[in-house]
Amino acid sequence: MSLSSPALVGRGPELDLLTEVGRSAGEGRGSSVFVLGEPGIGKSRLVEEAVAAAARTGARVLRGRAASAGRAVPLRPLAEAVFSGLRGEGAPADGDLGPYEPLLSRLCGLAPQDGAPLVGYAEAVLRLLGVLGRTHGCVLVLEDLHDADADTLTIVDYLTDNLPGQRAALLATLRGGPGPALDLAEAAVSRRAASTLRLTRLGPAHTAELAARCLGHDDAGKVPAAVLDRLHAVSEGVPFVVEELLRAMVDSGNLVRTRNDGWTVTGALNAGVPTTVAAAVLQRVDHLEPPGIALLEAAAVLGRRFPVDVAARVAELDRMTALRQLRHAARAHLVTDGATAEQPGWHSFRHALTADAIAHRLLPAERAALCLAAADAIEAAEAAVPEPRAARPDRGGEPRGLLGGGSGDDLYRLAAELCVAGGQPARAAALLTRASRQAVLRGALLTAVELLDRGLELTADATDTPPETVARLLEELLGTLVLTGDVQRVPELGDRLDHVLIAWGAPAARRATGFLTRARAAATAQQWEEGLTAVRRARELLGAEPDAASRAALDAVAAHLVLGSQRPDRLESARVLAEGALAAAEAGGLPEVSCKALNILGYCLRTHDLAEAEKVFERLVSTAETHALPVWRIRGLLELGALDRIRFTGTDRLLAARKAAEETGAVLLTAVADTNLAQAHMLRDDLDGALEYAGRLHATAGRLRLREVQLIGVAMDAVIAASRGEREKLQAALHVLETAMAGGSAGAVWGYADTSVWGWARGVCSLLLEEPDRAMAEFTEADRTMRALPSTRGVIGFLGPYLLLRTVRGAAGWAELDGEAADRLTQVHWDRPFVGWSRAVLLGREGRAAEAAKAAEEALAGTDTIPMARHLCLRLGAQAALTDDWGQPVEWLRTAEQFFHDRGTTRMSAACRALLREAGSPVPRRRQGHDTIPPELRRTGVTAREYEVLRLLGRGLGNQEIAQQLFLSPRTVEKHLASLRNRTGQSSRTALRGLARRYADGQ
Repeated sequence: MSLSSPALVGRGPELDLLTEVGRSAGEGRGSSVFVLGEPGIGKSRLVEEAVAAAARTGARVLRGRAASAGRAVPLRPLAEAVFSGLRGEGAPADGDLGPYEPLLSRLCGLAPQDGAPLVGYAEAVLRLLGVLGRTHGCVLVLEDLHDADADTLTIVDYLTDNLPGQRAALLATLRGGPGPALDLAEAAVSRRAASTLRLTRLGPAHTAELAARCLGHDDAGKVPAAVLDRLHAVSEGVPFVVEELLRAMVDSGNLVRTRNDGWTVTGALNAGVPTTVAAAVLQRVDHLEPPGIALLEAAAVLGRRFPVDVAARVAELDRMTALRQLRHAARAHLVTDGATAEQPGWHSFRHALTADAIAHRLLPAERAALCLAAADAIEAAEAAVPEPRAARPDRGGEPRGLLGGGSGDDLYRLAAELCVAGGQPARAAALLTRASRQAVLRGALLTAVELLDRGLELTADATDTPPETVARLLEELLGTLVLTGDVQRVPELGDRLDHVLIAWGAPAARRATGFLTRARAAATAQQWEEGLTAVRRARELLGAEPDAASRAALDAVAAHLVLGSQRPDRLESARVLAEGALAAAEAGGLPEVSCKALNILGYCLRTHDLAEAEKVFERLVSTAETHALPVWRIRGLLELGALDRIRFTGTDRLLAARKAAEETGAVLLTAVADTNLAQAHMLRDDLDGALEYAGRLHATAGRLRLREVQLIGVAMDAVIAASRGEREKLQAALHVLETAMAGGSAGAVWGYADTSVWGWARGVCSLLLEEPDRAMAEFTEADRTMRALPSTRGVIGFLGPYLLLRTVRGAAGWAELDGEAADRLTQVHWDRPFVGWSRAVLLGREGRAAEAAKAAEEALAGTDTIPMARHLCLRLGAQAALTDDWGQPVEWLRTAEQFFHDRGTTRMSAACRALLREAGSPVPRRRQGHDTIPPELRRTGVTAREYEVLRLLGRGLGNQEIAQQLFLSPRTVEKHLASLRNRTGQSSRTALRGLARRYADGQ
């Protein structure tokens, strides 16, 4: 019979609180609650009752539990929860999760890691909860969070901050002892992102009530007093212990049911029942058959949750016998009834105390022998499992492997801890190396680093560790740190690796691989010279004739390092290296190295030949598509889109690249696309569009806590502020960037923070504020800076206005305009008109008026999509035309004045009016209300007063009524109407009234 209480006892207020959490989630008021307490206190039972109440209202419930065996298993609880959410009625339909579906695949181990940040997975889980809970809410239950890995805790921390306002709630259980999980919970509470609920032991009255419920009564008075005394003395108010002791009493025959459904004591209640719950558990274990006892002893060293096949192999049982013994153990309430869909091949002990009780009764030598046998079984089982391959989640079938995905990371980790327990730390370290590789494949990079550090700790204490094991640990750790971007430890670890390899007598090629990893880390950290030193060391080790694969890999990373360096020959050297790497990679069948080399080669060509650069990037896309390298394909598409932005401010290919990045969950590449799109819209003077994409950058950075993306968003804010002539906002954004760069936290924002911000933004802002001397100084500084950043040269478009400004001032002549630099500028859409107007200014200065006017008009061709560049040319060039008497400077100034007035660039429009006065031309008056005139009427010269008259005419008013409304004489109204007919080309009052109706309501 079952001796579990059918009702929750002693937790009324706590249950009410959690039930309200579930109900609030269904109403869009999501929250997080951490339920704390010692083992057996009833955390799981309380949460189960609460989620049952939520489920009755229609809420979806997702469940996951952290592993208790050995060290924490990466992302296990979240993988289980996600799998439970992708099954059954109400599962997300295709397209519901959008770009986050691939991230869920990687989280569950069904697709390879692509370098997406861990917080991307957190957002994917949040989106899944939102989709599942959109109707009645969703509750995510994560059990035993104290056993969770660092990656899982990072995602949980993110969820606590982002669940408020969602139709989802998080209920997590953990023990109350010190540890990372408790630190996370307390930190979340301190920032008011979550709450905690700490369960205490039951008092005597509730312990008695629980005993009565377990025995089928509502009244504690029907429980024999001797039973209650024993429960109070031994259980100390822990519900699990209460239930276990009652079960032992009944199973021993010392507590029996009477005919009237009462209970009576027939013997000594402590006979055969020790004073600990472990004894109560072991009493039931000993009633099993010997094969069942052997199976549970083997399972106990594996932890609370155990793989059945491994336990069976250790107990020397075939699978069918093992399953039969598990059925007997389940009837004895020692293990759960069976495996779940989320955990095929795994069973669990009913409680962690059950596994502890069984394991602790083993002698140390027995336990060590079982641990080593279990490690042997795991290694043998894993050797027979094929490598995991990328796949989409199959919502209709059973997930692959023991975890529903790749199973190697948790099993190798478990085997390692078993080896530690069995006294073989060196073997454990080797197994942790394998576990780390599997963790990387699952995207759990922090966990992989933790595993490798643990392996190094073990080797430090084990004098018999083979050098090969230490070397592999260090090699894996170096490579993983490069993936995470945390490369501060790389130099010290790299030196350590080289010392180990030298002492071991490893081949030179093996040492060279270590230096190659260090070079890649230096490129990530933008430590160009340190990286090139590592490349030289690798080349020295490989000798004069390295193998093709090593040469290609070294040339590719060297090209990257040289391009970023301050070397005067960096462009040509980087190009030669990239071409060499490409040739060797293609000959050796190394597509990823080919893509890297093509990428660098495209950067080199982009500085002087955009058409050739386009061919290279197209080749990159083709290579990536041929060899199924999605991330490199997206990078190639982004570069092609960037070229479109440079050459004609196009966005089609950028939008296609952004869509591809979103579909694959490549968050950082999506941000790069948003950066380029923001720039494209800004160059078009579409500030609303630029703000939209800058806003997306900030949203992505805030949601996923990506500092680098946040800084690029700030750079875009600076550029937009500059284009509005808002220097105060520009300076605030620049201060943020300068602080970040000084602190070494700017990452890849360096290119934007130099030429794009300091060059374009500062100089153009000063031009718009009519401060040409300051603009000249800022452009000059930017030009100097740009020469140290060849990969951005000629891209952003500040060299054009800089050239025209110097030409107007007599600082640039034909030698420069007829040179290669000017030719390169003509490839850049935004710079092109400035080059043409510079030629016109020089022609006009030489008295070649007709040629100058023609050059100026030709320079304006194709500038309709870049109106600010067009009108800056008119403003700067018209001044020279007035001085040298060529072209149509008055018309140009009127056009520029109107444009800058309309966009709110008041200082520049005022400067245009001042030049018109100097030219003796009538100056447009900007009376109050002028800005309300529609642009098409403003261009015809309609005044603010005339627009008022026109609107009233459109409402059907006559001259007398209009005069009364505007406090004018009827004669004045008639004059305004005549002027309106003349300006708008309307032949009669009737025709004018037809036009006026369009503006009657201020449209």
